[in-house]
Formats: sequence, C-alpha cells, structure tokens
Amino acid sequence: MDSTKRKLTVVIPAYNEEKTIGKVITDLEKLSFADEIIVIDDGSTDLTRQKALDSGARVISHEKNSGYGASLKTGILNAENNNIAFIDADAQHNPDDLKVMLKYLDDYDIVIGARKAGSHSPLWRQPGKRFIHILANYLAGFKIPDLNCGLRIVKKDLIKPYLRIFPDKFSFSTTSTMFFIKDGYSVKFVSINAKKRIGTSTLKIRHGLDTIILVLRMITLFEPFKIFLPVSISIFSFGFVYAGVEVIRFGQFSATSLFLGIASLLTFFFGMIADQIATIRKEIKNKDE
Repeated sequence: MDSTKRKLTVVIPAYNEEKTIGKVITDLEKLSFADEIIVIDDGSTDLTRQKALDSGARVISHEKNSGYGASLKTGILNAENNNIAFIDADAQHNPDDLKVMLKYLDDYDIVIGARKAGSHSPLWRQPGKRFIHILANYLAGFKIPDLNCGLRIVKKDLIKPYLRIFPDKFSFSTTSTMFFIKDGYSVKFVSINAKKRIGTSTLKIRHGLDTIILVLRMITLFEPFKIFLPVSISIFSFGFVYAGVEVIRFGQFSATSLFLGIASLLTFFFGMIADQIATIRKEIKNKDE
C-alpha cells in the first residue's frame, strides 16, 4: 500500500512541554497521513494542555504524572486507527522521518527509529546508555541499533494484548523493543537524526537502574539461561578458588565453601526450571497462532 494513503494516529506523551508541543503538532499536521493527533498530558503543571488544544490536537489528560509508558498506553487504547506512531513532545524528532518509516509497515510488525551516531544525547547519559545497550545486545543475541528511541510505529492489534506487562515509566520503549524482538516479531530499524531537546530532561539515574532490571526480567522470560548460567559459573568459580585457598592455608574446607557450592547448584537448577517454563510458554504461544 502507498504509505501516503495510510491513516495514522500519532500519540505524543507530554509532561511540561509548553515550549515545544505546539511546534510538534504543527509539523505533524503537515503530513497527509497523520489522520489523528493525540496528546497525552501527563499531569503537566504548565500550559502544555492549553498549547496542545490551541494547536488543534486531541488532548487526554492524566490527573497526576503517571509516567511515559502510562501515557503511551492511554494513547494506544484511545487511538482510532490501527497504525499508531509515537513521537516525543520535546521536538527532538523530525516528523518527516515517519514518511520513510511508514514504507516498511507492510513487511514488518514494528518500525523503530535508530538515531545516528551524531544525534544529540547528553554526555552524562552516555555511560549508562552504553552499559544498557551492551547488556541488551548480549542478552538478545545480536546488536540492537537503538533500544529506546521514542520515534516508532506500531500496530494497535499487535501491541494492545501486551500492555499489561509493559512498565508505566520511561523503560516502556526499551522493554517493548526487547519483548517483540525476543518473541519473534519482525522489527525494522530506520536511521534517523535526533536534535537537542528544548527544555530540561526529566530522566533520572533511577530510570536507568529500572531499565537494567527490566531488561534482565525480560530475558529471564525468554532465555533465562543467559542469566542463570553465567551467575552459577561465577559463584562456582569463586567458591572453587576460595576452597582451594582454604585447603592450602588450613588443610580443610569451611562452611562458606560449602555454601557457595550449594548456591551455585541451586542457581543452575533455578535456571533449568525457568528455561522449562520459557519453553512451555513458547509452545503455548505457537499453538495459539
């Protein structure tokens, strides 16, 4: 299908983005396929809601700040079209990139923007983002071009059944990307440029920690041995070395050595149980399809 003939709902999660929300909406209205523009005002304390209304968008407001993921969920549930685009309210993304991304929607389940190396990202966030990417790439089994870009196109009938397992906070993008890749859906990454955001970022260090935990949980759901086996081997190796030192120094093992050995075995067996559960889940999913 000609991408320009598609009808697309664009969901914009916004929290205190009065400086940029009007421009984002105006730029989106220039796109013929942007049939519906929904701004989710996530408990803003500034003029975000009024600016969005003045610009002609449909606005849905949360009574309190519920989180980036919660805003996307609200937008998905209220979208009138099956094809839904997400775009940030801080004017970092170029709405014209959606034209290119739409072309791939016939052949892929999800299309995600992949920010180029020269795209802006604050220096203080680089180490944490790199660590999360390394972890996610290892657990996923291949290099993911962009784990958490907010510019993406999804299909409502595909993502709606999984909303309950996705988080309400900033890690929604990362978690959903990992989930769809590992669950066998076709994901296309399209190169885009991201500009420096206008205003102050609301991201905090704890969001990065939450993301790491959620990535680990997501892979535990699909490939638990990628977590349990390295941990088991590490505990066993440490215990083996510790026991060797004890034998050399004292001529016997201690309770600590025994504890480490048991902990290693238990971790391995927990991994086996989790792996069996993951296998059963996959078989049930395949039968349902």
